[in-house]
Amino acid sequence: MSYMALFDKDVMNQQFGSTQLLKVLSDTSSYPINKEEKIFYKKEKILSENLIHDYIYFIQSGVCVAWRNEHATYFVGEHDIVGMNDILGNEKSATSVIALTDVTTWRFSKKEVMSKLMYSQEGAFYLFQYMKETNKKLLQAQMWQMKDTKDRLISTLTHLGKLYGEEDDEHIIIPKFFTKSIVSNYLGMSRQHMTTLYRNLVNEGIFTTDPHQYILNKKEIAYA
Repeated sequence: MSYMALFDKDVMNQQFGSTQLLKVLSDTSSYPINKEEKIFYKKEKILSENLIHDYIYFIQSGVCVAWRNEHATYFVGEHDIVGMNDILGNEKSATSVIALTDVTTWRFSKKEVMSKLMYSQEGAFYLFQYMKETNKKLLQAQMWQMKDTKDRLISTLTHLGKLYGEEDDEHIIIPKFFTKSIVSNYLGMSRQHMTTLYRNLVNEGIFTTDPHQYILNKKEIAYA
């Protein structure tokens, strides 16, 4: 494979993404390490900010939110990894990660993972790909901050709905665990401002009225 082909983003994601990394770490034929299923329940903390932790987690089901300085910075779900950010220096965690739903994970010792990656000739590529995907989440959030509040709310909920919710021909249904409190914090808005904005968008037909969750009307989004 040529140098340029190797660093193609699709090739990198396919060969060095989280799914492939899980396969490598689970392979017991070469440098076997321990793997354990670990379940976290809704609102349970997986990582604590400013503390050193001993494990990394591969999410098999469920959704979590990462907090930093009381601000929701990004969300992680199925096939994402928790705890890799500080693996190189065994530093304190930059974020707290809390389960928004019941979450099923595969847990590995951070020390054993690092040893196995160092043993592998391609170990650095997995770390590179993980950091790239994490930075992508953070940059996306920053880009939304440049939009006006109306576009910010619509774009963010559309994105979260497509990632973690349900979709049919007419609607994008955002899961109930994305509460007004979490969404407003993530968007950097006050709850009062977001509630007012949401009501205005309901009147415009962009949202379907529902007291328990956000439901976007696809047809109206296109003209928003």
